[in-house]
This record gives sequence, C-alpha cells and structure tokens, in this order.
Amino acid sequence: NFGYGHAKQALFELIMDSFSEQRQCFDKLMNNTDEVEFQLQKGAKKARQIAQSVLNRVRKKIGY
Repeated sequence: NFGYGHAKQALFELIMDSFSEQRQCFDKLMNNTDEVEFQLQKGAKKARQIAQSVLNRVRKKIGY
C-alpha cells in the first residue's frame, strides 16, 4: 500500500536527487563566504563603472 507517508518520502527523494548539483554548489559557496564576498565586490565595482558611464552620457545629453 502506498500511503501519504510513502508518497511524501518519494517526493522528498525526487527533489533531493533533482537538485543535487545545485545543493553541492550551494554548500561549496556557503563554506567559502570569503570568495562569495570577493565576487560580489568585484561585480559591484563593475556595475558602478557601467552606471557611471551611463550617468555621464545622460548628464551630457541633458546639459547637466
């Protein structure tokens, strides 16, 4: 007989198997928060440079 408890366990196993690669990546990142912070800061610096360029063009166009 396949009851609620069995279905719940089967679903749990399916989810765990389906997302095993993502869980491994998450675990790796959570165990290396310094690298995560470094990459976030690197991305923030790049975003600031791009944003500054866009803002400078906008300001030039509107005469600001």
